[in-house]
Amino acid sequence: MTELQQTYSRTQQILTAFAQGDDALRIIYSPSAISPYDRVQTLRFYGFITSLRMKVDINGINESTLPNLDADASRTERLTALRDMEWKSPRKQISFFLKTSNIGWQPIFDVSLLNRLPYYTVNLLPYLTDNISFDTSNDCLIGARITNAGYGLLEGSDRVTIYGSVREEITTLPTDSKEISFATPYTFAIDSTSKIIIPANHHSCQSQSPTSNTGKHLLNN
Repeated sequence: MTELQQTYSRTQQILTAFAQGDDALRIIYSPSAISPYDRVQTLRFYGFITSLRMKVDINGINESTLPNLDADASRTERLTALRDMEWKSPRKQISFFLKTSNIGWQPIFDVSLLNRLPYYTVNLLPYLTDNISFDTSNDCLIGARITNAGYGLLEGSDRVTIYGSVREEITTLPTDSKEISFATPYTFAIDSTSKIIIPANHHSCQSQSPTSNTGKHLLNN
């Protein structure tokens, strides 16, 4: 049986929030699980983060003072003033991480959290990519954690909310393999004696070389 390649897509919502005293590493995005009843060996997963934003509502520190720049201030002076306000003012901080099945959590970028009444939003996508979306693999995890930058963790009514959306696609590939149409359940009782609960695969044993120790062991059993 030969099938045509087909692609199925869906949208997953990203939504998580941090509040007072929260310093745990949160997974803000993980790929959706593929059903175990699907033929996993013929599926490929793709994810595209198309929107990722953060609402910052900080009240536990002094309000940030906007820089007072002269009309004829140079571009360098303006950027320096904005940098100093962002990183030298009283602030909270959130750090973002990436992880795959081969590499543990790695820090990617930090964002300063300021008191700007009543609140403000930050577009996080440019921190991940210069493109219109950030491509993810099926083992990619994105995490975030509130970190102490010298002014403590979130307190009182402080709240940071991360939200966005991911377009996920699953592509089925042509295959000639037979689908599993039924399965027979078995029940085994386990006690203190040794016993075989799953017999050896007869076809696997025959494929072993007669001179193979493993093959001999399987055949003798």
